[in-house]
Amino acid sequence: MRTRVTVTAGPGHTAVTVTGDLDLAVTASLHEQLEAELRGTPAALVLDLTGVTFCSAGALAVLLDVVTTAHARGIPCAIVATDRAVLRPVRVLQLDRVLPLHRDRAEAEDWLSLVRRLR
Repeated sequence: MRTRVTVTAGPGHTAVTVTGDLDLAVTASLHEQLEAELRGTPAALVLDLTGVTFCSAGALAVLLDVVTTAHARGIPCAIVATDRAVLRPVRVLQLDRVLPLHRDRAEAEDWLSLVRRLR
């Protein structure tokens, strides 16, 4: 399945919505695109992966790097994932301990709002 990345900038956060397969063919460009969004210093970043149908180990590494970089730059970051394609490898590798996963965008936005108020 073809991968599509859509960026939507809003007043409280920038949302990056990814659909399709996150395989070796797209991990480098996804990483570059997410890094570019972080360089723009958004108020917060939401990665919506609800449309992802396959998630490779390389894509998990990209997610870890982006979340770590966002944290280091003081940018709150949330990941929305509902499908087994993302959740299963994340849970098997126990990455749910370090990745800020949420069931839907509203939950992620509420969490980001709370994080901003605590700063």
